Amino acid sequence: MTRLIDRLITLHRAINDAVQRERRHLIPDPIRISALKKRRLAIKDRIHRALVRGIVTA
Repeated sequence: MTRLIDRLITLHRAINDAVQRERRHLIPDPIRISALKKRRLAIKDRIHRALVRGIVTA
C-alpha cells in the first residue's frame, strides 16, 4: 500500500512542478495548465482513497 501512495505522491509533485513551469512561460498555455490541474486533482483523490482504505483495513 505504501509503495502505491509513494508513487502517487511522487507523480503529484511532478505534475505540480509541471504546472509551475508552465506558469513561468512567457505565454502560459491555459489549456495545458487546466489539464495538468485536473490530473493533479485526480491523483490527489487517489491518494486520499488509498489512505482511507489503509486506515479502515488497518
